[in-house]
Amino acid sequence: MEILDIFAHTDPKYGGVGPAAARLAMAVEERSGWHSSLVAVCDRQETSRAATIPCSVRTLKSNLLRPFRDIVTRHKLREYVRASTVCHVHGLWLPHTIAARSLASRLGIPIVSSVHGMLEPWEIANKGTKKELYSRLFERRSLALSACLRALSEQEAEDYRRYGLRNPIALIPTGIGALSCGDPKPMLARYREVAGKQVVLFISRVHYKKGVVNLVEAWPRVRELCPAAHLVIMGGDYEGATGRIKQLSTRLDCADSVTITGPVNDELKNSALSLCDCFTLPSYSEGLSAAVLEALSVGVPVVITPKCNVGGVQEAGAGYVTSNRPAELAAALAACLNQSDDKRAAMREAARNLVRERYDWSGIAGKMQEVYSWLTGGGKPACIID
Repeated sequence: MEILDIFAHTDPKYGGVGPAAARLAMAVEERSGWHSSLVAVCDRQETSRAATIPCSVRTLKSNLLRPFRDIVTRHKLREYVRASTVCHVHGLWLPHTIAARSLASRLGIPIVSSVHGMLEPWEIANKGTKKELYSRLFERRSLALSACLRALSEQEAEDYRRYGLRNPIALIPTGIGALSCGDPKPMLARYREVAGKQVVLFISRVHYKKGVVNLVEAWPRVRELCPAAHLVIMGGDYEGATGRIKQLSTRLDCADSVTITGPVNDELKNSALSLCDCFTLPSYSEGLSAAVLEALSVGVPVVITPKCNVGGVQEAGAGYVTSNRPAELAAALAACLNQSDDKRAAMREAARNLVRERYDWSGIAGKMQEVYSWLTGGGKPACIID
C-alpha cells in the first residue's frame, strides 16, 4: 500500500494544514507498516519547515498563482500520483488540489479529501464572491471526485453537506503526540514582566479570524476581575493584525499587562505552556485547533469558542467553551483564573485525560488505516457517515 499525502506549504507561518497532514501520514505509516509519501506544493520563497514535517517530504516549488502552467511541476505531480494506491489531498482553494484529484480520478486511484476547516461558514464568507465563483467552476466538482471526505469534527461533516457534497464522510479528528512539560525559566528570563502573574496564553497566527482583537478588547475587564492577570500573545503576524492589537491595547490602557512576542521556537512555546495558568483561542474559524490540543496535553485549562471544534472540553471539566464576544470571553477567562487550587488541579488532570482518550495519534491513525483499507477492497469502517 502506497499512501500519497499532498498539501500546500512547509513554512509554519502558513498555518497548521501541512504539519497536521504530515503527522497523520507518519502515524499511519508507524501503525500499518505501509509507505506514506508526502508532497508539499510550496511557494518559491519558502525556506523554513514546521517541526512535524519530516525531511523526507518532497517539495514542488511553484508560483502558487498559476502552478500548473509549470510543465515540470505538473509532470512530477502526475508521477507521484501514478505511484500511489490511495491519494489523500489536504486543503482547498488552490490549483494543485484540483489537479491532484483530476489526475487520481483519471488513473482510477481512490481519493480522500481533507479540507481542514476550509468549508466552515466564516471561511466561506471570507472573500465569498471569489470562492463562490471558484466553487461553481472547479471546487465542488473536484471534491465530488473523492471516494471519501474526511471530517475533523461533526461540524465539518455538516459543512460538507451544506456545500452540496453527498460523498461518504470519515469522521476522524486530528491528534496530538505526547508533549512533555517545558521549563518555565526561558520564558521568565526573556519576559520578566510575567513573573508572579496569572498568565493567559494565546498561541496562533496573529490573525483577525483567531479572535485576537476580541481578546484584547476583553482584557481590561479581565484585569478588573483578576488584577494579577497578564496576557501573552505568541505567533507570527498575518495581514497587519499585530499592529492593530498593539494600538488597541494602548488605547484601552492595558498595554502594560499585554506581552506580544511574535513567532517563537518550540523551546519558548513549551516554556510558556509550562508557565501559564490558562490557554485561550477565541477563534471564529478552525478545522480542529492543534494549539488547543497541545495546551490540553500538558494539562493547561483552556477557554475556547465552539469554532475551535475541540470536543469534550467543557463536559470533561478541562476548560470553558464560550462566545468570543468580549464581555462573555472576559467572564470565562476570569472564571478560569479564579478557580481554587483543588479545582485547578482537577481541571489540569481532566485536560490531560481528554487528550489521551480522544486525540491520541495511535487511535486516529487506526481509523485512517481502516478507511484506506476500505477504499482498496476491505470492510466498511465504523467511522464512515453515509
